[in-house]
Amino acid sequence: MGKRQSRRDAVRTLLRAGRMLDRVNTGLTPPQYRLLSLLADGTERSTALAQRLTVSKPAISAAVESLSAAGFVRRRSDESDRRITWLEITTDGETALAVADDALVRRLDEVLDELGDASAVLTALAALDEAMEKNREERRRARQA
Repeated sequence: MGKRQSRRDAVRTLLRAGRMLDRVNTGLTPPQYRLLSLLADGTERSTALAQRLTVSKPAISAAVESLSAAGFVRRRSDESDRRITWLEITTDGETALAVADDALVRRLDEVLDELGDASAVLTALAALDEAMEKNREERRRARQA
């Protein structure tokens, strides 16, 4: 199998894995899950979240609105600049995220258990995540230049 075909196969596998995880009943939509995951790392502005998730500001606004109505996200005005609104995950949001994480990990474990030793796959996925983050940051810097 050639390099190009193996890359196509990898893309298809990644997309299939994403669809598999998107179908897990977590109580959150995939965009809500991704948003809460980012907010779990700390308070953030919606503009920065839209950039990190590569979605439009209206899409972030809709997700924040639904998460806020559910009590999972809280908006807080910046004390030095009232035009800025910070988003933070609430205790209920942390609980919802933990429930979703557990459901997603259980589903992934069902597949990884087929491998016997999944450590190589998990190591490769961690490296892929690091490379994707580096690439995202490089692309962001190039757009600003």
